[in-house]
Amino acid sequence: MAAAGDALTIDRNYLTDTLVRLARVPTDVPLGYETLMEPDDPKLVHYVQQVIRPELVRLGIYDLIDVGNNLLVRAGEGRSGKSLLLMNYTPAQHHNLMEDPFSGAVANAGAYGCDEPAVFGQGVSQCKAHQAVMLAVLKALQERGTPLRGRLWWAVNNEGRSSHACSDALLDAIAARESLPQFGIIQIDSGGAITLGNRGRVDVDVHIRGKVAHSSSPQEGLNVIEAVADVVHRVRRLTWPDTHPLLGGRHAVVYKVRYEPVAPHTLPSDAWLAIDRRLLPGDDLAAAVDEVRSAIGDLSPFEVTVRQGVAMLPALVAEADPGVLALVAAHERIVGEQPQRVYLGGSFDAGGPCARGVPTVMYGVGGGVGLTGVDFVPIARVETEARVLADVIVRELG
Repeated sequence: MAAAGDALTIDRNYLTDTLVRLARVPTDVPLGYETLMEPDDPKLVHYVQQVIRPELVRLGIYDLIDVGNNLLVRAGEGRSGKSLLLMNYTPAQHHNLMEDPFSGAVANAGAYGCDEPAVFGQGVSQCKAHQAVMLAVLKALQERGTPLRGRLWWAVNNEGRSSHACSDALLDAIAARESLPQFGIIQIDSGGAITLGNRGRVDVDVHIRGKVAHSSSPQEGLNVIEAVADVVHRVRRLTWPDTHPLLGGRHAVVYKVRYEPVAPHTLPSDAWLAIDRRLLPGDDLAAAVDEVRSAIGDLSPFEVTVRQGVAMLPALVAEADPGVLALVAAHERIVGEQPQRVYLGGSFDAGGPCARGVPTVMYGVGGGVGLTGVDFVPIARVETEARVLADVIVRELG
């Protein structure tokens, strides 16, 4: 364990300037029915290869491993037997209705209930603050001069398809070189709490086919809107007898609907629905889809196709895990109080590494207003995240 005097000094000006620069680069997922974003989308290629990579090289960090368009940074000597994975993401999925989303403006956020300086921009709370944090931490490690005895991995992850595909590829790249990390931290806006678990999710994709007709003569067609209404009603009747003591219960809910053709005074012939089926530990993906399929049942004379869509697994990490204890201790040293430990109903990427044997939690600071409003992060909070993670890295790997 490193001595207290070995703590890293975070360059606050560099941290803020870097976040401002990152905030000005678009990585947003466009609004529309197709909400998935490929990891090699041109926006993400530009961001990773023309913004993040050159900054790493400028800092003198050269051990960079390409995993598709994902980027893996390897640091430390790997001699101590301890290893740590930190991971954050590039696609900005929320705050979609923000005006001037890529200004990178520095301003007081008092109008949004946070009376302190902040950086504004779509994706700063979900993604870019955490990349700025790691760039500032790596800069501090370079300036410190003493290499880490353990192994630090930082993954810039382009997962925008609501799957674990990018994380699996990154873990495969690590496993091809050495043992998988003993602990993982996903940097995301958790409000400074440590998220020890979350539910999983599988999308159930439904296609219903009817027959087009003019709205003046509905009897001449099969109005697929009526079939969609039946599906929504039948799915709402799904119930489960059990819940998880920490993660809560399951649910199934229609969250996207698209009709074709959309034409003047025309009853559409086709509908596509996406149903969110939440998962608990032990749930089988195929069985969960079959459950929804059975609930929908026969919609004759409509034709119905039901298939499994994208999925993310549940995550659950023990509060007594050594990595959790190290993160709790670092937060307490820097912030002066213990962090909250929470469990979320949403689905996140932590379930992927957990399923691979890497206990992974989520931790980070943020801000912003709701899902679609203004996004910002207070500068002081971002600096706190950097100091906490730097403390974990030095004490665990130094």
